[in-house]
Amino acid sequence: MSPFQSILVPVDGSPPSLVALEHAIVLAEDGTARVDVLHVAVGEEFNVGASTPLTTGERLETDDALDAAIERARVRLDGRISRRTVSGEPLRTIIETARDGQYDLIVLGTHGRIGRLHALLGSVAEEVVRNAPCPVLTVREPDGGYQSFAERRHGRPSVSEASSHHPR
Repeated sequence: MSPFQSILVPVDGSPPSLVALEHAIVLAEDGTARVDVLHVAVGEEFNVGASTPLTTGERLETDDALDAAIERARVRLDGRISRRTVSGEPLRTIIETARDGQYDLIVLGTHGRIGRLHALLGSVAEEVVRNAPCPVLTVREPDGGYQSFAERRHGRPSVSEASSHHPR
C-alpha cells in the first residue's frame, strides 16, 4: 500500500508536465491515492519556455492531450483523478493549493534547465521545491533535449541516464 493518499500534479501542458502526470498515476496505482491535476491559467496562457503566447490551435491541442491523459488515468485509477483550472500566479497558486489541500506529495514536471536559460526564464519547479509544504517529486522528460549537469561537467550521462539507455 502506498503511503500517499493525495497527490497534486500541476500541469501546463508541456511534455514534462505530462510525464509528471504519468509518474503520479503510477504512484497512485500502487495504493488508494487520489490524483488532483491543477492547471494554473496565466494571463494570455504563455507556453512555458517560450516568449510568445500559445495560439488558439496550440492551446486546444494542449488541452486535448491533457484531457486524453486524464481519461486514460480515470480508468487506471478507478476514477480517483480530478482536474481543475484556476487563474493566478503559478508558484503562489501551487503552494497555496498544496497547503490548503493537505497533499502528501506534489509531482511536477521540469525542463531541467540550468545556467543562463534558467536565469532568464526562472523556474517554478525550483521555487515549488523550496516552498512546498510537502515532498516534491520533479520529473524531466526522457530524452527531452536537455543536457544534464553530469553530461556538461563530465562529458557523459549521469548514472540514471546511462542506465536508462540500456535494455533491462
